[in-house]
Amino acid sequence: MKKLRVAAYCRVSTDQDDQRNSLQSQQRYFDDYMRSQENWESVGVFADEGITGTSTRKRRAFHRMIALAERGEIDLILTKEVSRFARNTVDTLEITRRLKERGVGVLFLVDNIDTRENDGEFRLSIMASVAQEESRKTSERVRWGQRRQMERGVVFGNNSIYGFDLKGGRLTIREDEAEVVRHIFHKFAVEGKGTHVIARELSEEGIAPPRTATGIWSSTMVLRILRNEKFAGDLLQKKHITKNYLTHKKTLNDGSEEPVYIRAHHEAVVERALFEHAQAELARRAPSAEQRTRYSNRYWCSGRIQCGGCGSRFILRVSRRENCAEYRAWVCRARAHEGHRKRDAQGRPTGCDMRIVSDQTLQACMQYLMRALDVDTDRIARHLAAAIRSQGGGRDGAAEIGTLQARRAQTLGKQEAAMDAFLSGVLTREELERMQTRYRGELAAIDRKIAGLEEQQEKTRAAQGGAEPLAARLREQAVASQAVWRELVERITVCEDRLRIKLYAFPRAFDLRYTTSGRGGNVVTTVIRCDMEDDA
Repeated sequence: MKKLRVAAYCRVSTDQDDQRNSLQSQQRYFDDYMRSQENWESVGVFADEGITGTSTRKRRAFHRMIALAERGEIDLILTKEVSRFARNTVDTLEITRRLKERGVGVLFLVDNIDTRENDGEFRLSIMASVAQEESRKTSERVRWGQRRQMERGVVFGNNSIYGFDLKGGRLTIREDEAEVVRHIFHKFAVEGKGTHVIARELSEEGIAPPRTATGIWSSTMVLRILRNEKFAGDLLQKKHITKNYLTHKKTLNDGSEEPVYIRAHHEAVVERALFEHAQAELARRAPSAEQRTRYSNRYWCSGRIQCGGCGSRFILRVSRRENCAEYRAWVCRARAHEGHRKRDAQGRPTGCDMRIVSDQTLQACMQYLMRALDVDTDRIARHLAAAIRSQGGGRDGAAEIGTLQARRAQTLGKQEAAMDAFLSGVLTREELERMQTRYRGELAAIDRKIAGLEEQQEKTRAAQGGAEPLAARLREQAVASQAVWRELVERITVCEDRLRIKLYAFPRAFDLRYTTSGRGGNVVTTVIRCDMEDDA
């Protein structure tokens, strides 16, 4: 008779010594138990240490065992009780059902439940619900106890607070890092320097930053230090909360729970007057909500341009020429904030040497690409401009036209992808024809909608009394063209010798190599080559 291949699973939720001993005891018990059964063949004991039961997401041993079972290498899984397997009812039922479909049973020894039996799932759902409710109550008790301790001044968290040591729930100053904190506050509040400048100067001085993957100072790090109330001697806890006890995911406290704030809780790193002056200066320098909205919507390619050298985003820099004409150029954030590529005092690379791309050149390359793809951007722009005018500058009409054009471009991309699949032998001719027929129908429907909108805009323009001044219409059309680009462009990568433009609608990217000639406001950009490459 073929032996039953059996595995066992055990888990403890903390890594304390007593729990670690308990886990070892469970492993020994299961190992002896499986060996004592004549018709069983032990696949092994799978154990997770210090992992909560409310979610199976981080339990590596558990997932390794389930994978073996789904590959047909396990016939039966043993576990002590439902709460050791999972305290989430949904997870428990979903996993046991999945295993049962593959002929794998789960035996809960203490609860005396075998999923191979007819009433196994019914009894399991009851016990799993009980385990989940017990987990909820435990979570509430723990949160209540933590809050009482916070109100008494006990500090929760790990020992990763820059400028402090955290031991036994108490904060003590780490003097070497505290001196850096005082240095930052003085630069910002007294010398009036910005966070980007401070970050660059700290890196140039060879000062080690807080624990970070990049190993270099950033403006965000500086900003966090300036806003941290702990450096004034105060303590604010419950900045982040766990809303769902099943997922254990922490989110920013949106007012769901009252934070715990204790003034003069511990020794301050900076004087309170300096800290409050820094907070006032932060508030003064912060842009208004209107300014943030205007800036984020101002440029069609914001957030879409990245450096092909260091991977940083490109940001816009605006300057004035000698004749007061405005010059706009996109520059790598690392180069703008840290200068040219070099090494700091610790030998770590900082900065970037990637070239600067003028906004005029970027737009010239986009216009060339649109013409090369036979995308009638001017016609689309006229529709958008008409929609903007007819709605008094409202965004709804422009957004509708832009959405239609994005859908059209995506459909064209699907047509090209289908043809590529046919040429490579993935699709048959019949399949290709069916797909092309469907895509042609979609394009025809989109074109009808665009034509209807165009007719409506013409009627509106005639009702409003004729054409606007040429300059105003050209400005509107330029804005509308960039609205189209915003819908089409997924990413632009700046490389040493080319621009790589990736459109949402196309599976491959376009490499544009170009030259520029002229000076000042008479610069001419000429694209000398355009290749279509795999996007890597």
